[in-house]
Amino acid sequence: MRFRFHFPVLLLVLALAAACSQPGSTPSPTAPGASLAEKNNSPLSATVRFGNDTVGSPFPPPSGHDQSGHGRDNLIPRTVVIDQGGTVTFVIGGGVHRVAIYKDGTEPEQVSLAGLAPKAGCGPAPYIPGTNDPNLIKVLGQPICAGGPATVSQKFDRPGRYLVICSFLPHFNVGMYGWVEVRAKP
Repeated sequence: MRFRFHFPVLLLVLALAAACSQPGSTPSPTAPGASLAEKNNSPLSATVRFGNDTVGSPFPPPSGHDQSGHGRDNLIPRTVVIDQGGTVTFVIGGGVHRVAIYKDGTEPEQVSLAGLAPKAGCGPAPYIPGTNDPNLIKVLGQPICAGGPATVSQKFDRPGRYLVICSFLPHFNVGMYGWVEVRAKP
């Protein structure tokens, strides 16, 4: 009995053999199978775009609009990972955004909204002052509309997962928050 090989079949077999012999991709540092060395290979600095007023519809949205103006009210990326002792720089992407950082493990539903009051210089905007919130670590600067800077930075000395929010209540209410994950030094 003779076997007759066709050239296209032979090419297919060779291509499959070559593809199967390639090494797999490296898991991300947060992947369950990542090695300890990969998990500890995070940077000492990160940048977060805190709001993005170049997208979405104008404010206030026209009557009957779908409120896509809130496409501006986000953090890019929503989560950053840095090493213990690292710094995160927040690039403020809108006039009323203001960065507030909460203790390790704080969840958005734990943010106290007690004592809301508008801040001078920004009109009747409801900011979360946080003075009575035991989970609040720090509010960075003032909003740009009140003369604040376009970038603010914070150093994180302790490992943990820190909640970061926009303290302008309407933005926080539509999900303008994220996390800074700080990894312990080996």
